[in-house]
Amino acid sequence: MADRPLIDRLDDTIEAIVSRADATAALRDPEVAPLARVAADLRHYPSPDFTARLRAQLERRTTMTSVSTTTAIREGFTTVTPYIRVREAGLLDFLVQVFDAQETFSGQGGGGGMHREVRVGDSMLMIGEGTGAGIMPVRPVSFHVFVKDVDATYARALAAGATSLGEPADRPYGERSGYVADRFGNRWFIATALGPQSVAGALRMVTPFMYAPRAGDYIDFLERALGAVTETHHEEGGRSLYARLRIGDAAIELGEAEPTPGSFMLYVADPDARYQRALDAGATSIMPISDEPYGRVGGVEDPLGNQWFFSRPSR
Repeated sequence: MADRPLIDRLDDTIEAIVSRADATAALRDPEVAPLARVAADLRHYPSPDFTARLRAQLERRTTMTSVSTTTAIREGFTTVTPYIRVREAGLLDFLVQVFDAQETFSGQGGGGGMHREVRVGDSMLMIGEGTGAGIMPVRPVSFHVFVKDVDATYARALAAGATSLGEPADRPYGERSGYVADRFGNRWFIATALGPQSVAGALRMVTPFMYAPRAGDYIDFLERALGAVTETHHEEGGRSLYARLRIGDAAIELGEAEPTPGSFMLYVADPDARYQRALDAGATSIMPISDEPYGRVGGVEDPLGNQWFFSRPSR
């Protein structure tokens, strides 16, 4: 099978997924497997327009974005890992109490303070503690978290010191959800899927939720700068109500509101090329590409203030 052109193998895989035939052979093909995982989300979208658009974007990036962003990922991580900066210790304890998180690494951060890596279900988060000389600012961010029992998790969050932003209730978009802010100001939209209209099947347990004043313009930037694939974009009266994009094997969600910028680590095979692509799309350099003990890395800040660090881990 590997003797056939990659485009042909990818096309056969998408056809099998869309027709609900057996596509498991693709998982044994190291080139097709990461693309197949993205294409598998087609099961959730009956729209022919979406199918055609995602197929075209996957094929255009067969030798570029999709493969390159998934061949250099650290074990256990996805392409995009949120990096939360807080002034002091305590966020890890909150995540453990509320979401049964597990710390997988801790050590001195490059800008001072403590660097932690935390697993929450099938998702990874990075946490920076302290207000040292690092370039990542301390600022709250938002996440969409799917759990088995939103009411119980919401109660644990309040017991762990969170402030309620909305009690659990059944929502018209297919989930029962409640909202809290931790003591650092980070917002957690906690949800349990209720039916097939839920987006849970397209997400991991923890997904960053971002905001932009003009979501359409920002989606265009993410597609040009990061090679993002727009999976869904709901608009009403010229306003973007909800969008979901995929970067490599990771998803981000987007709503239209004043931005709450965050920081993200992207694992890619060629950080130099991705760094330059982001600059060409309008980002500003905050960390020139360099070789560090943990790998080759560089960073940019986008027009909304979000920071994107491109890294190829050291071997």
